[in-house]
This record gives sequence, C-alpha cells and structure tokens, in this order.
Amino acid sequence: MSVFYYKALTHTGKEMSGHIEATNSQMALSQLKKQNLYIKELREDIAGRDRELFPFLSKIIYHVPRKDIGLFARQLATLLGAGIKLDNALGDIQEQTRNPHLSKSITSLKAAVTEGKSLSEAIGAQEHLFPPIYKQMIRVGEATGSYEKTLTRLAELEEKGSELKNKVITAMIYPVIMIMLSLFVVLFLLNSVVPQIQEIFESFKAELPVPTRIVIFFSMITRRLWPLFIISIFGLYYALQVFKKKEGGQLKLDKFKLKIPLYGNLIRKLEVSRFSRNLGILLESGVPLLDSLTVVQTIVDNQIFKAELLEAARQIKEGESLVASFKSSTFLPHMVKGMISAGESSDRLPELILKTADIMENEVDTSVKGLTTALEPLMMVVMGGLVGGIMVAILMPLYQMSQLIK
Repeated sequence: MSVFYYKALTHTGKEMSGHIEATNSQMALSQLKKQNLYIKELREDIAGRDRELFPFLSKIIYHVPRKDIGLFARQLATLLGAGIKLDNALGDIQEQTRNPHLSKSITSLKAAVTEGKSLSEAIGAQEHLFPPIYKQMIRVGEATGSYEKTLTRLAELEEKGSELKNKVITAMIYPVIMIMLSLFVVLFLLNSVVPQIQEIFESFKAELPVPTRIVIFFSMITRRLWPLFIISIFGLYYALQVFKKKEGGQLKLDKFKLKIPLYGNLIRKLEVSRFSRNLGILLESGVPLLDSLTVVQTIVDNQIFKAELLEAARQIKEGESLVASFKSSTFLPHMVKGMISAGESSDRLPELILKTADIMENEVDTSVKGLTTALEPLMMVVMGGLVGGIMVAILMPLYQMSQLIK
C-alpha cells in the first residue's frame, strides 16, 4: 500500500487536501471520486522511499516530535474511552493534526484498521514513528479491552521522556552558547584584528616575539585553509559512521563514552532511567517479562547494556529470576538491583521498577546540573586563556614599539 497526497474540490467548490492510502494511483483516484470530490492534484508520497535511501536526512525532513506522538496517544485514549469507534477516532485526530508527517501516518493507520487489521498490527508496520513498546502494549490492551488505560500510559511515557530530554537540553544551552560565543571572538580576532596588526608590524620590519609569530601563523591558517577545516569535520563524521558500522565498532565507542569523566556517568543514568521507565510500564500493562525485556532491548542505545539485557533474557528462559539474571551486570547500579530484588520478593516488581525510574530521573537532573557547574568555570578558563593569549601576543610587540619610539 502507498500513501497519496491530494488536492480536491467539494461539490460546493471548497478546496481541501489530505492523504489517502491505496494500492496505486488509480485506486486512490477511484476512492476519492466515490467521496464526490473533484481532483486537482494527486501524487504519491515519497517519505517511505526517502527513509530507505536517506535514513539520516529523512529523520530531519520527516521529523515528528515525540510530544506530538504522546498527544496522539492521549487523544486516541480519550476518544476511545468516550465510546467512539477506532476508525472514526483516527479520522477525527487526523483532521486535527497539524504535523503533516504525523497526519500521513494516521491516514495509513486508519486505512489499515478499515481493511481489518488490528491497531497493534497497523502501528507495528510504522516502526519509524512508533517504537516496539507501542505494538506490545496495544496488543495487551486489545486482549484485555483496556485501550484507554494502555494508550494513556504510552502518552505518560512520551511526556516523561520529553520532560527528561528537555531538562538535559535546557541545562546544556548556556555552556553551548558560551562555547559558540568564545569561538566567534577567537575567529574574529584571528581573521580581522591580527591581519591588520600584522601589516603594521611588517611596515616597521620589527622582530616579532615568539607568541606573536604563533598567533600570526594560526591566523594565516584560519584565513587560507578554512575549507580544509570544513572538509575535515565532514570527513571525521564519515569516518566515525564507518567505524560504528564495523563489527565491534559501536561497542568500543560506547565503552569510550562511559569512560569520559562526568559525561559517562550521565549516559549511564540516562540509559538506566529509560530502561526502568519502559520496563516498568510494560510489566504494569501486563506484558510478560521476557517479552518486556525483548522490547526494552530495542530502546536501549548502549551496546554494553544491550548485551547484558540479551544475556538476562537468555537466563530467564532457563528459569532464572530477573534479579539473578542481572547479578553479573556491570551497567546497572547496586541500588537498581536492590529495587528489582525487593520488587520480586514482594510481588511488586512493576511498582518498584517505576519508582526506580523516578529516582534515576532525579539523579539525571542532579548529574546534568553537576556537569554544567563543572563545565562553566572550565570553559571560562580555556576560552579566557585563548582570548587573553591572543591579546597578549598582539600587545607585546606594540609595547616594544612604543618603548623604541620613546
């Protein structure tokens, strides 16, 4: 099935546009004519093809914010809870959705449901937008008849994830601004001020101090070789992508990230908080433990932790408990293992894992604040040293020249 974009006129002359799913353009045209529409434009949507050919660019071009996904889940839960049929509910949400890429996806969902597929099957076919946790939880909701509760939990999961992400982004805005501002000042000095001072020095044919010669050398490099710097940045990015695709490359990169002071600890806490939140919601929704671990493996980014989850799943298949399967884990903190043990022994595993997620999210917030607190003075020293060094290198020969004139 393909998705087609159309512009049409109603029998009253009102112009409208939207998306429709059909096997081919002729089928799409036929469906629209049945709705008494006069077609002005009909073309196939190429988002699916672009996602296959250009996965990185398509994430930017066809971006759908996670908060919009969460809003979709909450709206669908509300409408289904009010007794509206699934296909009608999807149609109502599609008409209200402002993001065109999400609107197309909802159109595809509605078409699949109309053809007789379940919502979990329809959502499972759109992995680029809906993570595997959606398929698993909605499947449980379909079996238990608790659509509203399941979708509400998914909405809360998206909201928690967005809240955590926004905290990290907000905390890092100031350091990033400081770095960009300092780089701008350094480049301005090297490209505008230093060349003018250099001309003055050359006119006097004075012997320049070593620091001044070094600054002039770097000024010449930035002015003449700036295209090389840009090419180097893209080349480094490409080399990194190639390295990640090699066998064991991503694992080595993840190990290196964890060894970075402060940053590595923050990555670990982010992964554990995401793991805890998703696993807790899956278990609370009635998804079996083994299936929950399988879903969480797809959400975790760090290859070390992913390997530990695979090993845990293998041990659980052999009859081990969850806490026993994580006994040898080096990624999970002892506190998390203790909460899992307490949850299994008291038969409150989902509740205590969700409580663990709350604790880890608070620790992430604390770690982010600690990271920015440590970065700010470090950046001030480094950038202040760079700018100050350039200014000293410029002023040294000026001072010498003024002494000679006297």
